[in-house]
Amino acid sequence: MLESAPGGGAPDAPETFPGLSDMHAHPAVNSFLWGRDLRKHYWTGGRFDPLASLTDFKMLRRGGVKVLWSSVYVPEKPYLAVPPIHLLALILPSGRKLLKHSSWECLLMMMDNMERQVGRVDDFEIVRSNQELDAARAADKTAIVHTVEGGHTLDNGLADDDVDGRLERLGVLAERGVASITIAHHYPNQLAGHAIGIPKEQLKLLFWRLPIEVDPERGLTPIGAAVIERMIELRIVPDVAHCTTKARRDIYELVADRIPIVATHVGVQSMNSAPYNLDRIDAEAIASSGGVAGVIFMPYWLEETDPGDGREAIWRTMETLHDWTGSWRHVGLGTDFDGFTNPADDWDSSAKLPAVREMLGEKGLAEDDTKALLGGNARRVLRDGWRWD
Repeated sequence: MLESAPGGGAPDAPETFPGLSDMHAHPAVNSFLWGRDLRKHYWTGGRFDPLASLTDFKMLRRGGVKVLWSSVYVPEKPYLAVPPIHLLALILPSGRKLLKHSSWECLLMMMDNMERQVGRVDDFEIVRSNQELDAARAADKTAIVHTVEGGHTLDNGLADDDVDGRLERLGVLAERGVASITIAHHYPNQLAGHAIGIPKEQLKLLFWRLPIEVDPERGLTPIGAAVIERMIELRIVPDVAHCTTKARRDIYELVADRIPIVATHVGVQSMNSAPYNLDRIDAEAIASSGGVAGVIFMPYWLEETDPGDGREAIWRTMETLHDWTGSWRHVGLGTDFDGFTNPADDWDSSAKLPAVREMLGEKGLAEDDTKALLGGNARRVLRDGWRWD
């Protein structure tokens, strides 16, 4: 049974620092697609290496990550239809599953696989509620929280107008402990408009261009609004990363302060004007909801010059979010490691995350603000927006 305190949170729960937290990374995808054992480290790789292993258990331990929002992403069907990707899918066992089954079915398979991976080690634990997260941290275990990237997984296999089917799927995800859902992703879905979230140089693969269709005027659809309403009831936090500006605004207006809103892996438009990134209105609306913006560790989105090293670009993004919201309480980490991204040259895996604390100290942040940014803010979002047993 799903329960929540009034307003969704636990009013008598103290603010706590759960340890270093990453609001968006993809060990589940890495393990499922390539058949990887997350107990092993394979290699870190270069700037763009989809086969690299940036968030396996060894990397997470080395980086001191204590809470991971483990994003489960199923590649969209149009992506799998691109000839070289389709050929690769035919070769890989996981690819054949992606071609044979719906995105919804593959999502559940990927979650099952991640749970098996975590079950093989003693110091990590899948957590499905706030109580379970607190218990895992009290036992000094790294807490793995399921999240879902892309509303297409709610759509796939259902009629375009089957609202009830989508809401039923949300109930299944809530019972599995999913804490957050990214409403949009790379391709059109029935929930909301999406912004371009793939770097220009990756839009062409050999002789084929990825069939990306973007309508910047597309906002939250009526089906999307029904999904958001049900997410609020079930205590699943809406993630507006990848949404168009119009869709983000629609979500802020609909949600108001009923549940925290997050943008888990983004930059800011004052440094890179890509519509994917947040502007000041976004940051203020997320802060007003009690939410958090997680800074992506991908220089391509942080600065238009794509500087390679990420340290200063990451800091300036954090600083901008602080200036726009007037507080460090709405800034977090959302690396997007193992998400087919180009990680920063200097901070290229979870193992490098202790350097963030060092940087914040060098920049003069107070200890309380440092703890908030490194994990306290993300924990507050879960405490106020996620399920309680």
